[in-house]
Amino acid sequence: MTVQPVKRQKLTERVAEELLSLIVRGGFQAGQRLPAERVLAEQMGVSRASLRDAVARLEVLGHVGVRHGDGIYVQAPSAATLCQPFVGLLTRVPQTTRDLLEFRRMLEPEVAALAAQRVTATQEAELWACLETQSAAAARGIKLVQEDLAFHTLIAGIAGNGVVTLVLGTLQELLHDLRERTLPGDLPAVTIADHRAIVQAIADRDPRRAQRAMATHLDTVILNATDPHTAAAGGSDHD
Repeated sequence: MTVQPVKRQKLTERVAEELLSLIVRGGFQAGQRLPAERVLAEQMGVSRASLRDAVARLEVLGHVGVRHGDGIYVQAPSAATLCQPFVGLLTRVPQTTRDLLEFRRMLEPEVAALAAQRVTATQEAELWACLETQSAAAARGIKLVQEDLAFHTLIAGIAGNGVVTLVLGTLQELLHDLRERTLPGDLPAVTIADHRAIVQAIADRDPRRAQRAMATHLDTVILNATDPHTAAAGGSDHD
């Protein structure tokens, strides 16, 4: 069967690229409204229908938001919107999950090391408080999914690199369902012990030890994700 090119789709792609370029060139900031749809269509020499298709594409990617009856507003891409194109891939290609975990293993130990160099007294107190929250949740029999997410997000924030924060946030969004499956919930003490070792290293301002502690933690995450029998047999409760 011969498949014919879809010219309208190609036009939509070109318009979306030009619109995104316009946002960058024009210095539009998040929250600013773009020119009216009619004006944009005239400036770009396309129909309003083509412009709407392009805007819809950029909206999915998190670059713009449409407020009906008001206009098109620039948005800062978030982790939730950035991960959307990959969700289907994770479902259809299981190997991608392992690849994402391995990428996280490459990145987060360095983030922990950076956090150990930059942590403030206030942030250190927040880390210890986060551990206390985990312990309280474990005592109530709660699976430490949200608490674990908050812990790793806090460390990324302490590292103080906006790109790292966005990338890790995207990974966390992508791996949310995996966390539910690989946190058996019967050995929360193991997770908390690992987290405590990471926090202590950061509090001691010891980058190398923080790096090693995070690497050890994530090695078990990968093991449990790829061999669920290990977790069931008492391997750990990590993520």
